[in-house]
Amino acid sequence: MKKFFLTTVVFSVLLLIGCQENPITDPIDQQDLQKTDDHLVHRGFIELDGILEVPGQPNSFLEINGQLGYVHRLVFVDPIPPAPQHYVSLSLQVNAELMDPFSPEDPIWIITDRTEDVIYVSEDGIYLLEKYYSIQYREDGLLLACRFLVTTDGVGLNEMWLVIPEGNSNR
Repeated sequence: MKKFFLTTVVFSVLLLIGCQENPITDPIDQQDLQKTDDHLVHRGFIELDGILEVPGQPNSFLEINGQLGYVHRLVFVDPIPPAPQHYVSLSLQVNAELMDPFSPEDPIWIITDRTEDVIYVSEDGIYLLEKYYSIQYREDGLLLACRFLVTTDGVGLNEMWLVIPEGNSNR
């Protein structure tokens, strides 16, 4: 009788342990699957405002107002030391207006564009990226040129100017 009672107690304890909620077999919450490597992704805006000289037209200036949104993502191809390999995925979206600051009745020209670039930058290096954005409603082919400094930590606007591509000059 003692063996029967002991066997019943052991099976009861095992049954209670086996019937408890086991986190190993629970379904995984979708939020647990989302890895957040926020230190590898940088988002932000760069303000575009200032006065730019129109090339080929002495004493002619245009005022720019707007912003440039960016998503800078550091992507590791081979994160294992001694020589981790990576690249920067850079998305740029410009939304700005150009106008003559001295003549309010002149038209307002729009600059809207989106670009995607893959850039290989050394860990402590800087990459100079030049982008050209077309200006809508301009007959002379005027472009907004921007020079960016791209590192593995982020992106910054170094310089912006206006340029007329060769062959589009109205001279």
